[in-house]
Amino acid sequence: MTHAASAPADAAYVEGSVFRHVVALTALGSLGLMAIFTVDLVNLLYISLLGDEVLTAAMGYAGAVLFVLVSVGIGFSIGVTALTARRIGAGDRAAARRVATSGLIISFAATSAVTLAIAMVLDPCLALLGAAGREFEVTRHFLWITMLGMPPLALSMAMGGVLMAFGAPRMTLWINVSGAAATAILDPIFIFALDLGVTGAAIVTVLIRFVAIGVGWYGLVPRLNALARPTMDSVRHDIAPLLTIAFPAILTNLATPISNMIVTAYVARFGTEAVAGWSIIGRIYPLCFAGIFALTGSVGAIFGQNVGARRFDRVRKTLADSTLFTAIYVAAIWLLLFLGTDAINWAFQATGRVAEMIAFYCLWAAPTFIFTGALFVANAAFNNLGFASYSTMFNWGRATLGTLPFCWLGIWFGSADAVILWWSIGAALFGLPALWLAGRSIDRLAARA
Repeated sequence: MTHAASAPADAAYVEGSVFRHVVALTALGSLGLMAIFTVDLVNLLYISLLGDEVLTAAMGYAGAVLFVLVSVGIGFSIGVTALTARRIGAGDRAAARRVATSGLIISFAATSAVTLAIAMVLDPCLALLGAAGREFEVTRHFLWITMLGMPPLALSMAMGGVLMAFGAPRMTLWINVSGAAATAILDPIFIFALDLGVTGAAIVTVLIRFVAIGVGWYGLVPRLNALARPTMDSVRHDIAPLLTIAFPAILTNLATPISNMIVTAYVARFGTEAVAGWSIIGRIYPLCFAGIFALTGSVGAIFGQNVGARRFDRVRKTLADSTLFTAIYVAAIWLLLFLGTDAINWAFQATGRVAEMIAFYCLWAAPTFIFTGALFVANAAFNNLGFASYSTMFNWGRATLGTLPFCWLGIWFGSADAVILWWSIGAALFGLPALWLAGRSIDRLAARA
């Protein structure tokens, strides 16, 4: 039987080489995600040029809070992508357009509500992280501005997920690249030319979100006609199936920033220099491992379309090829980090203890990400096959049992380096069991079908 002949026009991922689709979508997705992370990295780079470690440390505290809101956006993006891709795979374009439209509305509204909730408890959250004195004031000021841009960011991420589901990953890339390019242009103007410092960086972070939305709208409406006229009935109809995927995905993604917050609080015990070093590491590793972070969302379209088309042989192949891609990617990034340690320290003007922390991370902690990558591959399968609760279970296990006891070990060894290393080791313990269970889940789904 030839499946290609009956494949719907938009269902590009139910035929051809699975590994090629995995590499292509993850490469485009990682470039887009790198563009998002580059916004934070460029902000931190310019702030570090001001020569004040308190400002650099403040960016670390702010990043831990913003990561929570980004995780909410990622969760809804995963839900929108999965539901839209399934309908594309089944050949129902009208339903895909309806779900996509409802998903964008729900993503924006829900992220707005979460942002408001965090704003109401911002001060105690910063105190729990260990921010005090001038660090507290700078972080709080920066967040009050940048949080205004989080609902628009969630909307642009959901737009990217819809474009991915409709087989237009290049447009997804342009959404994120446009924001990074705008940051590179506007940051020097607002931070240095207008002499606004941290305030300028925060204003730019908000402005670029609307640039990304404009690009996303162009791809969805004039280019693809991928959206339907929104109605309250459609939103009510689609909110339950969307939340069935998005809510566990949000809980799953929240585990990472919660884990980062715990690490930040433990690292803060070793002073401002340690927090400054962790702040830089916290911007480096998401950027370098963007391919792994992107994998969860990018291959979701491949999983979703093939589930919709009942091609479970290709679903299994997607899991295997994603795991292979992860192993190759992490090995390559470890080598690049090891060779580029001096360049990283030079770029951030890191010296002394801060430089030592960065070098330690690049050599010892970075390679453990291969196991975290295995967990992310499993998450992609769980989220798109109807087993999203498994993602939540494994990720919160990593964020609690894989974080707290190991951070205590780091404190016992007496250095911020030890905290980061033991945290990396603890996170690694959950990857392989999750990958095994993902394989078994595919077998169960195929048998049920």
